[in-house]
Amino acid sequence: MVYLYDTYLIGIYFVCYEIMIHSFIHFLKVYYAQSPFGQGCRFLSHTAYVQRSAFIHILLFFIVLIYSFDSYAQGKIDTSTKELNKERKQTTPNSINPKRPISGYGAHNDFEKEIENTIVGSIVGGMVRVVAWALVGNYQEEKQLNNRITVYPYCSQFIGNYAKKDSIQVRRSIRFDIEDQFLFSDKELYGNHFKAKLRPFHYFYFQTEMFQLVEYNKALDKHAHLLLYNLDFCYDRMRFERFNIGWTAGVNYVANDVKKGGFAFGFQTDIFITKPISIFSSVKWSSVNGQALNTFEVQGRYHQKNFFITLGYQYLRIASPRYNFASLGLGIYL
Repeated sequence: MVYLYDTYLIGIYFVCYEIMIHSFIHFLKVYYAQSPFGQGCRFLSHTAYVQRSAFIHILLFFIVLIYSFDSYAQGKIDTSTKELNKERKQTTPNSINPKRPISGYGAHNDFEKEIENTIVGSIVGGMVRVVAWALVGNYQEEKQLNNRITVYPYCSQFIGNYAKKDSIQVRRSIRFDIEDQFLFSDKELYGNHFKAKLRPFHYFYFQTEMFQLVEYNKALDKHAHLLLYNLDFCYDRMRFERFNIGWTAGVNYVANDVKKGGFAFGFQTDIFITKPISIFSSVKWSSVNGQALNTFEVQGRYHQKNFFITLGYQYLRIASPRYNFASLGLGIYL
């Protein structure tokens, strides 16, 4: 749905776009014709003019398009809140008439049904085993699954979150990973992202997140707020010394005027390139009241003993509005 205000802005952008293009191209054409190169190579002037015109059209189009996307940030939080509160449409299932058994189609079919059930059961059982292996792994055959949590990443030169169980860098007790990031989109839209991980041992861990988004609405001269909570059960499927990747499953909750939650599932990974640099990335999908609530994050980390500095990018989709943020933060391993 395109609002009247947005249509008005698009019209203004289009008019300004055309004025800038024709003015700038006319300037280039006059300058090119009067330049020594243009006077000496007039047989190329038309071709060069066309090429420059096309290039300038494309360049200015993308500049105006990016500016229009930034301008659309106005009112995103209010739009997300409104859409998350929409009532879901109830669909009435079509009535199904039960089929009557056909007379004469008797006991001779029981043997075929038994075979079918056996085949279906074997297929389902095989799929369950494959999914279990993909999500959990085999601790007897995969040695990396027995690696232990380290004191903190890069406590040794080439060790990240996990190390071999006989290593002196292995954590002997619970480890907490805490970080806080400032999110910036523009002067009207910004926020905060707090994250904490509780690692009781190497098998799995728990993660909680809180997003606090703030947007200033110029038209109404007020600030809109949106608070998101997330609680996950996390499992690292691969636990190598310089690389780990795993899945997360949990719940999301939207506070403020929404007060609704939903199930969330995602993946996250850490890549330890070389001391003191690492890369973290996370993607998560969720649905709240039938509306999408998805997040994506990628960040570079600079480690200094048990502290680290983060710089990255975060993307959120809350109902139909999409949010793009640059992030800067600090973290600590306890």
